[in-house]
Amino acid sequence: MDETQGHPEPGASELLAKYLRWPSVLLPLLGLVTFVVYSGSLSFDFVWDDWPQIVNSPIIRTWSNLPRAFGSDLWYHVARHQVYYRPMFVAWSMLNYTLFGLRPWGWHLGAVLLHVGAVAAVFWLARRLGLEYWTAALAALIFALHPIHIEPVTWISAASDTMVTMFAALAFAAFLNGRDTERNPGQRKRTAWWIASLALLACALLTKEMAVVFSALVGIYAWLHPAETRASPGRRVLGAAMAAAPYVVVTLAYALLRKHALLHATGQFDPSHGMLDVARTLPLVLSIYLRQLLVPVGITGLYYTPYVTSAILSQVVAPVLVLGAALVGLWYWNRREGNSIVAFAGLWLLVGLAPALYLRNFGNGDFVRDRYMYLPSIGFAILAAIGLRRLPSIKRWNAQAVQGCAIVVLCGGYVCASLAQQVYWGSDLLLLVRGQSLYPGNPYAVAGLAKEYSQRGAHDRAIELAQSVVKDHPEYGYGPLALAEAYIHAGRFEEGRVWLERVNPDYAKSEVGMAGVAGLYGQMGDYDRALALCSEILEKEPNLYSALYNCGNIHLMDGQYTDAERLLSHAVQLVPEQAAPKHFLGRALLQGGRNAKAQPYLLQAAAMDPKVWDYHYWLAVSFEESGNVSAARAEYRQALQLNQDSKEAQLRLTALEAK
Repeated sequence: MDETQGHPEPGASELLAKYLRWPSVLLPLLGLVTFVVYSGSLSFDFVWDDWPQIVNSPIIRTWSNLPRAFGSDLWYHVARHQVYYRPMFVAWSMLNYTLFGLRPWGWHLGAVLLHVGAVAAVFWLARRLGLEYWTAALAALIFALHPIHIEPVTWISAASDTMVTMFAALAFAAFLNGRDTERNPGQRKRTAWWIASLALLACALLTKEMAVVFSALVGIYAWLHPAETRASPGRRVLGAAMAAAPYVVVTLAYALLRKHALLHATGQFDPSHGMLDVARTLPLVLSIYLRQLLVPVGITGLYYTPYVTSAILSQVVAPVLVLGAALVGLWYWNRREGNSIVAFAGLWLLVGLAPALYLRNFGNGDFVRDRYMYLPSIGFAILAAIGLRRLPSIKRWNAQAVQGCAIVVLCGGYVCASLAQQVYWGSDLLLLVRGQSLYPGNPYAVAGLAKEYSQRGAHDRAIELAQSVVKDHPEYGYGPLALAEAYIHAGRFEEGRVWLERVNPDYAKSEVGMAGVAGLYGQMGDYDRALALCSEILEKEPNLYSALYNCGNIHLMDGQYTDAERLLSHAVQLVPEQAAPKHFLGRALLQGGRNAKAQPYLLQAAAMDPKVWDYHYWLAVSFEESGNVSAARAEYRQALQLNQDSKEAQLRLTALEAK
């Protein structure tokens, strides 16, 4: 008789469950799934704030600037009312620049890997909070796949939200380890965990301001889980205060460091809306976040939710009722559970979002951003996992089958929604078209779209959009700039000059803004004014890419080829992955009489970005001057395929073919 009779071999599902019981197997698998879902972002370009924050950042190009990162605002070179102190994020940017230069795929790889790290941190945190193994794994999976995380994972500049969440989750798990006297009976080991927790909190605070709520989360947890089983309310409050005290000290030290570093910063609140407007608008903002958590469709980086001043019934009363029902439901659920995990997860969700709820610190309408939900969504992931694991049996389906089907449907829906909606972060044009289509009243989306159309030669459409911004949103400071750019790019210089004089003075005084304004004056032929601005910028910030690029082009247009070569050579050194500075450096050399030296730069630019017609045109001119007639003909034909209206290319090609 076979000894194995009565003990059948385990099936594939049983073997899989057995091995997934090991975190060393589970976590890499979760990481792989997460990476696959977001791997498409590796082909995305730099978008939106990536240009000033990464491509045009004077700090990240050398590690010798690291002390400067701890003593300045992240956006010091750009006109912004908000001030951001994020030296750890700058350090991460320096690491990316060291590894990848300005190749977008490398930065996107770093952002996706940060999300994978945050997923692992959420699993550890969920386990330390007392969740059963499979429930914790499900919470981590929900956190990994939820589409509300598209923005911080696919947009490099929002990776600070991923970093602060990873540090905060690790810090809280370390706090729980230090508090667990049964697991860590030795005082030395508990002290080591607390020191690690405080250090991780310091990293979180130096990454993004959202971490200021950490002390409150520690206090809430200690109040819900007092050290003494039957402690009086007073002793519970005292115990919570004592548990939070070390974290409060670290937070206060961070606040003092931040104040010292940003001593000369000019942050300000919105002066035109008071607390009554904030109170009326908060329920709507919270209800939108709740909707995006429950039904994550219509994801964009450009939500538009202006202050509520009318429609009180639909925009105040209805959201209050929805939020009230959600709170009552959580209260009832927590009572039925018989423990405080539901209450703590719900409070994590609300408290984690608190820094983003002081609306006066944002521009009117800029109140909802998916990235602000990254840290709070840990609470939602825990609640969703617990809820799915509590699903009962239905008729012939046992509870395990019901739960399995629900998990497959939910996570499958998340994957489909994430794949379908993350593509809109692939380029500035896609991002702005998506935002403008979903929120046509958003002035930022309309003005940005006007700029994109203007750069692509759709001047009439660009002017129409920019005019609508100026008309419908006269308070929007960048509307005049968008209209000025549209007019100037269309060759309507007099109208452009009128609107350029109305540009927000704060923007025009910043290094990046001044470089842009100088470029516009250069396009209009006002070289003296443009070059005066260039001198002022480069004296303050000699390594600012936009200044070197714009000012080099102004010298080129003014016929000052030696100065153009000097500035554009520096720009190419800073941003070797961009085609445009190489092209214009080649033109400066070509027009300065050094064709042999110019041709390699022109060739590189045309190879890097073959869809730009004048890259082929000037390469053809270079070939023609060097006597390579066949190559010149081919490049002129390529230029005409891309721009049939180019009379210069047509005349030169005709002359060559006539020889």
